[in-house]
Amino acid sequence: MNNALSKNNIVTLMACRYCPMCRHVCSSALISCKESDTPRGRAILLYNIYMGDKQYDESTVESIYNCFLCGCCWSFCEGRKEAGYNIPELIKFARRDIVSLGLEPVKVKKMRESILANYNIYGVSKDVSYTSSASEKKAAILYYLGPDVNFKNNEIAESTISVLKKAGVDYTLLKNEPPSGKVLSLLGYQKDAKDAAASLFERIKKINPKIIVTSDPLAFDAFKNDYPLYRLKLEPNIKIKYTSEFLYDIASEGKVKCKKMAKRITLADSEYFGRFNDKFDAPRKLIGLIPGIDFIDMQRNREKMLATGEAAFYFSNDSIDISKQLGEKIYNMANDVNAEIVVTLSAVAKNNIRKAADNKLEVMDISELIKDCFCK
Repeated sequence: MNNALSKNNIVTLMACRYCPMCRHVCSSALISCKESDTPRGRAILLYNIYMGDKQYDESTVESIYNCFLCGCCWSFCEGRKEAGYNIPELIKFARRDIVSLGLEPVKVKKMRESILANYNIYGVSKDVSYTSSASEKKAAILYYLGPDVNFKNNEIAESTISVLKKAGVDYTLLKNEPPSGKVLSLLGYQKDAKDAAASLFERIKKINPKIIVTSDPLAFDAFKNDYPLYRLKLEPNIKIKYTSEFLYDIASEGKVKCKKMAKRITLADSEYFGRFNDKFDAPRKLIGLIPGIDFIDMQRNREKMLATGEAAFYFSNDSIDISKQLGEKIYNMANDVNAEIVVTLSAVAKNNIRKAADNKLEVMDISELIKDCFCK
């Protein structure tokens, strides 16, 4: 065991078990109302485990997997830059230890089985995915959808592809698009994650694209940060672009033109594209190209954005609808600034906020906004 006892993780354990200063922004603790689900509570539990004072039990495992790995605690931490305190990183390593002991929750095991068999956590066949009928070819641009878009939110793929076609972009999809490995890694299955990444890497090499464009913040983070650790080198030969970055590039180059849209718009920043990769400007610059837009940020934005749920795969209390609870907090902030549209940067964010909004507020992915506003 003891994967978590790296130097940085020991520093985090020692410090965070005494500090309650980020508990007010912990997404899962605000829902469960359990002290053990706060960053400090988890640090205390893990400190006792790694110091040998206790063993993993069911309640501790649930606390570790209840974490949404959203990074809100990390963003609000006063010591993260100076001392490197990083609870989300600690949780990832703890999950690997739990998996090595075979103690992960049954629901998590089923997610792994579903990913390995069908490339998604939803238990549906990969034959119903958007890319199951894709025509794969060599192209300059590889558009990687990610499982949420591929299996649940095909409209995001269709909107992105519509803009690519209008701009005359030479693109391709991967037939039966395989997973990036990121979800497996976040669940604690590091070997499976590396195997999945290596398999996708080989598929990408056959396409030989110049740019990978993705609508999946988890995949973006994997390509940028995980793959180099796995010794799978994409950059600098292949550029990695999030959808908003690439659409801004083609719009600013004049390949498509913007028509006027007189709406008051706000933006729900991403966790894995924004917070963990410091990417906040591209979607704002893209929205800024649309004439007539009245853009306003919510009270919490950029690195201080509340969790949208991009890695909220598990919650021990099945009676609580965590997606609606996460979406409701952002919906309320959007209402506070009198927004007419909330623009999202992931399928998960769109679904969660839309569920809370219940048709009282328009919620759309940034690709859908651009599709509506761009013309040849």
